[in-house]
Amino acid sequence: MISCLDKISSVLRPLHKFTYLLAIVLIANIAYQLVFSVMPSVAQSNELMLNFLALAWLLLVNLMIQVFSRVPVTLQSKTSFLARIKNKFHRGLYYVLSLIFIVISIAVILLSFRMLRI
Repeated sequence: MISCLDKISSVLRPLHKFTYLLAIVLIANIAYQLVFSVMPSVAQSNELMLNFLALAWLLLVNLMIQVFSRVPVTLQSKTSFLARIKNKFHRGLYYVLSLIFIVISIAVILLSFRMLRI
């Protein structure tokens, strides 16, 4: 599971700067809609919700790119015992992070279906 997320994050790594740019544009659009809306309509409210949903997806992709691009490799048996224990602990933390990432991804997918009413 960790290796799969590592491969996906390495493929998406070139899009790293683009995700920041798109997030800034979405945040500016959200701020503009919140500040300059005199009488919010249903269509404007739906557009705001879609902007928040797109921002959540962007944050999720950016989180994956940042966290899983530095997964430690498994050490060979020729290394010291303490180094192997440290590596297993470090990979265990990445395993916990991957489980949390999958739970958050499922939550965003469910939120997307709920907001799009599919």
